[in-house]
Amino acid sequence: MRTAINIATPVLEELKALRDKEGGSLGEVASSLSAEGLKTRRASGERPELEWDSKPMRARLDLGDKEAVCAILDDTP
Repeated sequence: MRTAINIATPVLEELKALRDKEGGSLGEVASSLSAEGLKTRRASGERPELEWDSKPMRARLDLGDKEAVCAILDDTP
């Protein structure tokens, strides 16, 4: 089955490295690892802890500046 998902860059890099090492397609490697993780999760009843990369968000423009906001909105397709 085809679907589109967003995968964090470090995870995708590791998936590609496994694909290159073990052969098969990227989808097959991702499916295999997902199945293993789901099986482990069901068996243990616990959720494994994940590490997430995060960065502080900063405003790209001053929302109080009406002209700047309008300029941005006018530029969007």
